[in-house]
Formats: sequence, structure tokens, C-alpha cells
Amino acid sequence: MRLETLKSHYAASISTLREALYRLTSEGLVVVETRGFEVAPLSTQEFVELAALRELLETRAMRQSFAAGTLEWEGQVVGSFHKLNRMEQLMLSGDRSRSTEWKQYDREFHRTLISACASQELLAAHAAIFDRFQRYQIVAVIFRGEAAAAEHEALRQAALDRRIEDAESVLHRHIQGCIEHSMAQGLLDAALPDSSVPGARPREPRRDADLSVGERGWRQVRGDILMGRLLPRQKLRLDSLRASYGVSISTLREILNRLTSEGLVIAEGQRGFEVAPVSAANLHEIAQLRLLLEGQALEDSFAAGDVEWEAQLVAAYHRLVSLEERMAANDRSAAELWKQYDWQFHQALISACGSQMLMQLHGAIFDKYLRYQMIALSYRGRIAADEHRALHDCALRRDAAGARAVLEQHLQGGVSHALMTGTFDS
Repeated sequence: MRLETLKSHYAASISTLREALYRLTSEGLVVVETRGFEVAPLSTQEFVELAALRELLETRAMRQSFAAGTLEWEGQVVGSFHKLNRMEQLMLSGDRSRSTEWKQYDREFHRTLISACASQELLAAHAAIFDRFQRYQIVAVIFRGEAAAAEHEALRQAALDRRIEDAESVLHRHIQGCIEHSMAQGLLDAALPDSSVPGARPREPRRDADLSVGERGWRQVRGDILMGRLLPRQKLRLDSLRASYGVSISTLREILNRLTSEGLVIAEGQRGFEVAPVSAANLHEIAQLRLLLEGQALEDSFAAGDVEWEAQLVAAYHRLVSLEERMAANDRSAAELWKQYDWQFHQALISACGSQMLMQLHGAIFDKYLRYQMIALSYRGRIAADEHRALHDCALRRDAAGARAVLEQHLQGGVSHALMTGTFDS
């Protein structure tokens, strides 16, 4: 994407465009190359992974929303369905001139169905995945006709009747239908790059030495937020940051806009930026979302993992145990290394799940959870070590149900212990 062309098309300055494009990199819609930016590529594998992840998140959010939704929520569901239905009737009559509005109302309807779930973290994660899933539908101009319209009607009625099992069944059929229809039409294939073809050479990961100044700066600022060196609600003054990180003001604005998309920084309009706040409620939301994602990834990974996966897991566990022994001896200088090895262990557990989309979203949520632990300097000692041992043993036995139960206990204990420090507002 050439900035000069975009400048003319969108009537925005080069600096504003760069800030916007860096934000889109965090959303997975743009990638940074050594020569600039390009639109993120499409692949059949990613489409399938996004579909599975969308179903996982939307199912959980619907369950919570159906349980908590009020009469006001029901009115919003009915209203959003009315708009979507009007557009679908036009599409069924052969009028495709308003397909953009159709997809807008499709997004609004599904968003409304889950809007009473009471978790901003879950809503944000679902929105990001939904938008990437919908991108494939727009590229392929997918409309399944009466089948899709009937499924939307069934979802509306299930919401009003609070019949969550029916809604889950319809949603599964709806999402699978989108995949099957797009593949059958062959409309998506023309948009896929050679890298999506089996046997094609994948894009090479970028080495640290190849990273731009902006990319290295993003990693440093992000790391300082996660490790608690930049405190919640701390004002991020550009002049001070320029001196600390050795990057220009324009690059800092790009970095901070990117971190805003990740939920780690808040943009205050003309007043600048500040580190995102923390709260007990937000920690609970993050823990529940991590449990949902990691629980699914554990199940998939345990089913697919081979002896190489087991070896990587055992190695990661060995490193973690060594650091936990140092933490148990009150060596708090090991705190950052301990969390690094804790992260590596949990990543090793799910690394055979077969979904890069699930791994990426889990990584983002894990990092948010990690931030709370580092701010509280929360280490539960032998209890946490025993839970890690139990996860390790469950993995080698391929006991996914046992691992999920241990993980839930592990996260609940971590949240309770962090809150006992009194660091976070209730």
C-alpha cells in the first residue's frame, strides 16, 4: 500500500495514515514489510480457523447474554433483526446494490445477540475475530440466500425464547454453511495467494535484526506495560518516552496507537495517551476468557500432539520448575524470567492445537493476565507449582478434562491471590 496513493484517496496526512496502518497491524488486517505496509493475505486455513474461533467465542457470549438479557435487550435484538431481514429480502429479490449494508446489519445483529454477556473482554475478542471472518465473506461476496435468512430468523426466535441449545445448533450450522458455500462457489480461491496452496513456501518470520525502529520500540513499550514498569493510568508523555526509548515523536504515536488497539493504552483525544487502567472486574473477565481459549486449545493439542510436542513440553516444564524454586526462595529478581518460563510452559501445552488464530488470541489474552500478575507481584508458591505439575502430567496422559479442571483452579487461585494484595480496585 503506497502512502501517497492512500493520502489522496482518504484525504489524510502521511503521519495519520501510518498511525492507522499500525493500528490495523494489531488487528491482523495489515502486515508490516521492510518496504512498508501491505494488506494481510488470505488463506483457506485461516478462514477455517477464524470460523472455529468465532463459534467458540460467540457460543460462550450467547450463553451468558441469553441468561442475563433484559426486555431492553430483547428490543435491540428485534430491531437489529428487522434491519438485517430487510436487507436480506432485497438480496433475495436479486438486488445486490446494498450488500455493504447487508454485511453491516449482519454484524450488528450478531453483536446484539451477545451484547448482554457482561464481559467487555469477550465482546472485544469476538468483534476482532468476527471482522476478520467477515472479510472473507465480503471478498467472496457470499450470500447463501434463504438458508442464511432462515438461520437468522431462528437465532432471533431462540434469543427471545432463551433457548440457548437451539441457538448454538443454529449458529454452528450457520458458520459451517458460510465456509461450505464459499468453497463450493470457488469465489474465494481467486483471492488466495500462492502461500495458501499446499506445499507452497510460507512467509518467513522476521528476525530481530530485520525489525524496524518502530517494531523494536513497540516491543519495548509493550513489554514495559506488561511488566508493570509503566503503571496503570500513567500519562505517556511523548517527550519523556522519546528520551527513554530513543525513537521519534511520530514513531511513538504509531506505537501508542497500535497499543491502543491491543487494549493496553488509552487514547485521550487531544490530551494524549495513558496506560490502560486495571480493575478487579477486568481481571475476572480476562481470566474467564483465558480459561475458554486455553481450555479449548488444551483439548485440541492433547488430541494432536506427538512425541516432539511432548519433548518440548517436558523441556518447558523443566525450565519453569527451576525458576519456581528460585521464587519459592524469595528471589524476586527472578520474577520476569519466571513469568517468561510460565508463558512458555502454557504455550507448549497448547502448541499442537493446530490453529494459529487460537494461539494468537490466547497469547494476547495471556499477556493481559500476565500484566495483572506482574503489577501485583503475585506468586502463590507451592500451590501454583503443584498445579503446573498436574497440568504437565495431564498432558502426558492426554487427560484433557483433567487439565481443564486444573486450569480453572489455577486461574481462580491466581485471581484470588492477586486481589488479596489490594492492588486493584474492586
